[in-house]
Amino acid sequence: MAIEKKSQRDSLIWAAAKLFRRQGYSGTGLRDILAASGVARGSLYHYFPGGKEQIGAAAVTAAGGLVTETFAELAKQADGPADFLRCYTALLVRWLEASDFQDGCPITTTLLETTPGSTAIGDAGRAVFADWGEVMADMLAQADWPQDRIAPMATAIIAGLEGALLLARVQGTVQPIHDTVAALCTLLEPTAA
Repeated sequence: MAIEKKSQRDSLIWAAAKLFRRQGYSGTGLRDILAASGVARGSLYHYFPGGKEQIGAAAVTAAGGLVTETFAELAKQADGPADFLRCYTALLVRWLEASDFQDGCPITTTLLETTPGSTAIGDAGRAVFADWGEVMADMLAQADWPQDRIAPMATAIIAGLEGALLLARVQGTVQPIHDTVAALCTLLEPTAA
């Protein structure tokens, strides 16, 4: 029984995350989430008595956590920060093109629409971005970056990827991603550190 409950909760979260990413938080109703998840209405309020805002925070946490896991795994496998970016770019480009430029960052659309108005969703977003920053900072530290340059570069990597993804979706081409990553890689190569 516990597995079924977890599955229903997860179905609601992942359906919400996908819908929020594709059509926005404001453009997604609870009926849309229920239809996409296949979960009964009563279960939605059982798992999320706080309604849509609570689902939004859970969706940001879950989707952001998946990105954190991807970052951490790639950072372990990569031969330095520039190699990490090139590997992540290959994944990002493939995902974006496969969705015909409909899927962007799994949390950005929700965060842009809801913060600073929603404390719960804003808190979830800040926690996710902190996790992403920690992965980047650890990777830079392992590459022997000077301590005073780690936090700014970690922020630049995240901001660069987020901005490039937005431009790619709007322009309908992955070129902004390639351009941004090329520029970041020139800063990340061992000779630049």
